[in-house]
Amino acid sequence: MLLNYYEAGRRQVPLTVAAALARLYGTSLESLLAGEELVGSRLDVSGMLFRAAPRDLGDSARGGLRLFEQRVSEYVELAGEMGVKLPGPGRSPFPAARSVSAKEGAWAARQLRCQLNLGGGALGDPFQVLDERVLIWRLPLGVDLRAAPSGFFYNHPEVGFCIVVNSEMTLGRQVFTLAHELAHAYFHSQHADVVVSMPGEDHGRERFADAFAGEFLVPGDELRRAVSELATFDELTEPTLVVHLQRHFGVSFATLRVRLLQERLISRSDYAALAEASPSRLALALGYRVHPADLGSYELNPLAAQPTRVLLLVRAALERAVITPGDAAEILGTSTEEVRQLRARPGPADDERRVQQDLEDAAFGNRER
Repeated sequence: MLLNYYEAGRRQVPLTVAAALARLYGTSLESLLAGEELVGSRLDVSGMLFRAAPRDLGDSARGGLRLFEQRVSEYVELAGEMGVKLPGPGRSPFPAARSVSAKEGAWAARQLRCQLNLGGGALGDPFQVLDERVLIWRLPLGVDLRAAPSGFFYNHPEVGFCIVVNSEMTLGRQVFTLAHELAHAYFHSQHADVVVSMPGEDHGRERFADAFAGEFLVPGDELRRAVSELATFDELTEPTLVVHLQRHFGVSFATLRVRLLQERLISRSDYAALAEASPSRLALALGYRVHPADLGSYELNPLAAQPTRVLLLVRAALERAVITPGDAAEILGTSTEEVRQLRARPGPADDERRVQQDLEDAAFGNRER
């Protein structure tokens, strides 16, 4: 009845209701009040994410989801201005997961590693490794994970697979969440365009993704092989051995502890005892560089929180004067100083020239003249 009154003009639509309708239909409040026709390509991205969340979200999480909607829509708009053809919705090369078991999740991780030619060794930086295949943002979604997602997956109809990781978590948790959302992208996107991951949810799909993430980051077969070789010299309860293992796989000390427990290579008491070691101090004592995820605090460069494809598009738009540095800062959610870094082309220092020249001499010194 109330809707009929609004449509007949017998009652005014309250501003709060109009604003909610504008968000729902992916348009501006001004356009809605002016009666402009809605453009079919406009999407209520944050609305879909809100509805997909398994429970109520806090204000920080809602703000982060709206921020993602803004970032991805600005990317789509800029691509259109630059004449860049977008790929459309993502399509996994794999069939949907057949079950939600941990065994199935681990099998799926091995399949994806094989597809990506990763073998069983270290991934390096997973954000860089996966950047070419998935648009990955790190955005603030909230510190309190009782009311904030650790991340989410969204198959955008124009740009394809998108993953957002909560940047307010520790770096190790961010890496695990990235791998977790990858499971949703490749093995659940056949039936769901949106998956919002909330810690503590006892949902089979989430348990599948957790098992996938562990296997993807540290393959169980390779872990057991490495342990069998190194255990000759020391016990797995010795944290020094775990530091050696984590360097083999390129993951944090905490991730390696979790995987040793998941693969039943250590007991619960051993797992707890290893938590009393300082991985950063042990790494330095062994002559290793400290893994950034083992540090108590980690500061992410604002540009590193953006997908590479977005950075390249913004830089190209700046070079062609399609946008201003202020526009670029708004699109990326950074300062104009970071935009200057994006555009900078500093020349090599003397020691950098020497390094390059030294390798050139080795590579080309014996070629025929």
